[in-house]
Amino acid sequence: MWEYIAKRLAMVSIVIAGVTLVAFSAMYLAPGDPAEVIALERYGEDLSTDQIETVREAEGLDSPVHVQYLIWLGHLLRLDLGKSLVTSEDVLDEILHKLPATAELAIASLLISLLIALPAGILSALRKNTFLDRSCMFVSLLGVSIPNFWLGLLLIWLFALTLHMLPSFGYGSLKHFVLPALTLGTSMAAVTARLTRASLLEVMGQEYIVAARARGLDERTVLFRHALKNALLPVVTFAGMQLGYLLGGAVVVETIFSWPGIGKLLVDSIFVRDFSMIQGCVLFIAVLFSLSSLAVDLLYAVLDPRIRYDRHD
Repeated sequence: MWEYIAKRLAMVSIVIAGVTLVAFSAMYLAPGDPAEVIALERYGEDLSTDQIETVREAEGLDSPVHVQYLIWLGHLLRLDLGKSLVTSEDVLDEILHKLPATAELAIASLLISLLIALPAGILSALRKNTFLDRSCMFVSLLGVSIPNFWLGLLLIWLFALTLHMLPSFGYGSLKHFVLPALTLGTSMAAVTARLTRASLLEVMGQEYIVAARARGLDERTVLFRHALKNALLPVVTFAGMQLGYLLGGAVVVETIFSWPGIGKLLVDSIFVRDFSMIQGCVLFIAVLFSLSSLAVDLLYAVLDPRIRYDRHD
């Protein structure tokens, strides 16, 4: 197990190293001279050549690109993501300040997804090809087909503008959670329900399930003690990957509902071309996503004791 964890951590490190290249390149892929862009944010529209050159020297932009990258990596190893070009606040402090709001929304959305998807998927598998099965799969197909931004706008129109039951944006109370969490949760539930159904149907056809029934075990015991635990493996994989995505910031939903999380912070930083904040958000999202993927892999051993991570895997 420890050897496997070490290998996975090494792979995560490689992924993050690649992300650092992409994040660092964002400054140079954007239109215009990076020094001029930074000077514009600091000094306003009336720029002089001296001001641009002062920024270029102060930020080390007069060095070769590979030297700038190595210097930037050195700061990253000390957990120094730099200062915001707009607010002059520490980037890491700003991201950590936004993290609780994103984490709360992610957990609420995931719970809604599982509460909807698991019963729907299990019932569909147990009532295969019935009206209930077809109804659940039709609803899940609608959930997969409707984009998050469109679903969010529909929910705002219905519950905020028409029924006046819930706030359309903001953060601070349980009512503010409902619409963004429902938007994210229902879209994830659609995929999770179909995945649960397909996985459970496959497991229910295995020989050990037939043998369990032949021993006289009732269907409830066969389902919950033998079938469901193995059928949940792909569901756990999907849920874990989705949690990583949500913790990294559901960019579109947070923007629509003005949710003060990492996703909205990233979008706002892109609009004002705050390169330091963009780089910090991208790196933070990549780290969270990679660690959630590692956690999901390790959970496999808990759900299925037949899985062992040794040198022969």
